[in-house]
Order: sequence, then structure tokens, then C-alpha cells
Amino acid sequence: MAKDKKAEELEELVKELPGEEIPLDVNPEGDDKIPLDPSTGLDPEKLESELNDLKDLVQGEIDKMMEENPDASWKEIVKEAKDGKTKHSSGKLCECCGENEVDDDEQYCESCLETMKHYPFSWWKLIAPIVAIILLILAFSYFAISFSVFKETVSANKLAKAGKLNSALAAYDSINTEIKVTDDNFGGRYLRYQVDLYEKIGIDKYEDLSEFIEKYFTESDLAKSKNKSVKEAKNKIDSYQKLYDCFNDVYNVSMTYDEFEEAFDEKIKGKDFDQAQIYYYKYYAANVLGEDISIMRENVEKIKEVDPDNKSLYLPLLAEISLNEQKYDDMLSYANELSEFNCESPYVYLYKSVAYRFKGDLTKAAKACNDGLEVNPSDSLINYQMGIINLLMDKPKEALANAQTAYESADTANAYISAASLFYLCAGLQEDNETMDAIDEELSYYGFTLATEVEKVLTDEMTIEDIFTSGKGDFTWAQ
Repeated sequence: MAKDKKAEELEELVKELPGEEIPLDVNPEGDDKIPLDPSTGLDPEKLESELNDLKDLVQGEIDKMMEENPDASWKEIVKEAKDGKTKHSSGKLCECCGENEVDDDEQYCESCLETMKHYPFSWWKLIAPIVAIILLILAFSYFAISFSVFKETVSANKLAKAGKLNSALAAYDSINTEIKVTDDNFGGRYLRYQVDLYEKIGIDKYEDLSEFIEKYFTESDLAKSKNKSVKEAKNKIDSYQKLYDCFNDVYNVSMTYDEFEEAFDEKIKGKDFDQAQIYYYKYYAANVLGEDISIMRENVEKIKEVDPDNKSLYLPLLAEISLNEQKYDDMLSYANELSEFNCESPYVYLYKSVAYRFKGDLTKAAKACNDGLEVNPSDSLINYQMGIINLLMDKPKEALANAQTAYESADTANAYISAASLFYLCAGLQEDNETMDAIDEELSYYGFTLATEVEKVLTDEMTIEDIFTSGKGDFTWAQ
């Protein structure tokens, strides 16, 4: 009797199942007594019973598939089983409800998908993109207003890191002006940056620093912990000014350095003064009272010891001491070290120029001055040195121009007297009597006199080389 069609298809499905193929007809026709495998001794009837159970299991799965897919044809079900498309439990839960199982390649169950069709978004999700866009527009508007300030601050900081401290201060001053115009508050950090720059430049900027702190920081501001460094800077300025008063009181009644030091130590005893500044005034007293150069060096070395970061103070002093000791290579070394710290310090170019002049290399001396004048064309100290070099190089007109700039830009008494003497000498060599009379009149008004060497050169008692290439290489201190 021919096999039923469904039985054939079922048998075909079984063949497609994984594993070893086992014939459904285990015995030859007409012989159900022969074991399937003589070596096992299995009862063929028992084996056939187990195979029937397997058929029932397969049939049960097929019936289940037909119940789940009542509209599918028998061939489709068989094909789906053969292709492995029947659904199996994946253990993966719906990402929305977290209860119903979904296939490995799905995220949401049928129930949640249906719900999403009716309620695709929460109300806050609808307005969230709009709020984000508004905030983005506001952020860009604020950034557009503040961008120039931030950009200029970055530029100023780069200048400071490159050792261009004066240029950095100038850049920050532009920022201060812009902030004042826009009346915006950008916090105090950029102000503290400027205080730090003023401090690095040192004593030469104390007056400007004092005015800056007074302008931008109230007493309540200085009491805040974040402005601790500003408060310390203000204390240094106060210490410097008070020490100056103490110095004057003692210096005016001292005949020797030993007398000065003893009285000075007694006057400041128990008071809270900056230690580096104390040694600076001792160095200064030793210098003006004619003390041995070893005492001057000792005080400067102590400045370095108590305040190693204060390079703007002790490096120029060490270079000056090296000049007095005629150690010109040491001068160049100190000038180069100062250049790494603040390449715009006039003392870098001043001491390089003087060192090269004494070494007999006027070309390098002139280059050092010109490098300094590129940084600050009106600097009194550099123009003074350039005037001397031009005189030595027999360029009297150029020397006169440099001397005039040095004279007009001088900001200390010593620089003023020296520049006035050089200016008068250059004018005398050019027979410019009008300029000579004007300088003489102004010096008399302030109670100063020319250096004694000026008249000697004009009367041929001395040469320019006698003044600027021997001894200290400069005019005698005018009294």
C-alpha cells in the first residue's frame, strides 16, 4: 500500500533534521524478528515503539505550528521548518515593557509596538529639541560677544609663556579696555594673571602694580582666599615703600656700610618686611657707600637664596657686579639667563651691549642695542648705550638722536643725570649751543650738575674712549 502523502512529507522533514539519519522502516518487509544491530541485542519492537514516539513528537510540533499559523498551507509549514525559521525562545525581553520576549534581532514586542503607534512621543520629548536649539542660539550669541576677549586672553598668555612679559601686559591692557566698554564681568582670573606679570617684571613695575591693584581690587576682594596672591603682591609693595623710608633714615646718618647695616638691622627688627628686599637695600647701601664688592655680591646671593624666583631683581645685580669685576663673559651669561625669564627686559640688552663694548666688539654691542630698541624704541637705558656706541663708531649725529631720546625718557635720577651729560656732550660736539643751554638750565632747576668728564672731552683733556672703554666705562656719578 502506497504511503500517505503527508507521511511522505513528514518522513522528508525528518530527513532534514540534524543528526544521523535513521530509517523509519527498521526491518525488511515481512521480517520483524531480526534485530536492527545484532551486536546490541535490541528488541526491534521496542526500537519501533521509540521511533513512533519520535514521530509523535514531530507531529506535535507540526500541529503547534499549524495552530500558530492557521492560514498557512502544509507546504509552507514544512518549508519553514526546513529553513529553520520557526521561532524559538531567545530569552531577550522587550526594551520597552521588559516583560514580553522578543527575537534576537528585535527590540520591542508586538504589544509595545502597537502602543507606540498611538503615542509615539512624550510631550517633553517634543519640546526638548526646541529648548536645545534655543539654548544653543543663546550660547552662540554669548560666545560671539565674548570671543574676542577669550581670544586676546589666549594670545596674552602665549606671550607670557614666551617670556615677553611687557607685550603680555600690553595685550591684557587692551582686554581691560574692551571689558570696560562692554561692561561685562569676566571674573578675576585674568586680573590675577596681570598681577603675576607685574610681579615677574619686578621693582620697576611696582608703581604700576600698586595702581592696578587699587583700581581693580577692593579691600573685601583682597580678603578673599582666591585673591591671596594679589594680597601678597600688595604686601610686597607696602614692604618695599616702608623699607625705603627706613633706608633713607639710616643712610642719611651713616658714614660707612658697617654703621648703616647695624642701624638698619636695628630699625627693622621685629617688623614683617620682605627678606629679599632687605638684602636689596643692603646691596644698594654697600654700592653707594663704596663698600667692597664682595659685600655687594654676598647680599645679592642672599636675595637669590631667599627668593630664587625673583630673577628680575638678582640677575641684573649680578651682571652689574660682574661688570665691576670686569668679568664680561659672566655678564653675558647673566644677561642670557634673564632673557629666558623675560626677553623684553632692557637689562638683557644693556648688559650684553656693555659686555661686548668692553670686549672690543662694537658690532655685537650695536646689535644688542638694536635688538633692545626693537622691543622698546624709546627705552632710556638702551638709547643711552646706543648713543655711546655711535660716539665710539664716530657717528655723532646718530649719537645725538639716541642721547636726546634717553634724556627725554629717563625715569630715575641717575638715568636722567647720565643721559643729560651724554646729550650735552653730543650737542657740544655738534656745536649746538641752544641745546646745551637748555640742558644746563634744566639741570640747574633740579639742582643737578653735569658729569665732570663732559667738559674735559670738549676741551680735549680726555677722549671719548677714555670714558667709555676703560674703568667702569661710564661717566663718574654726578653730584
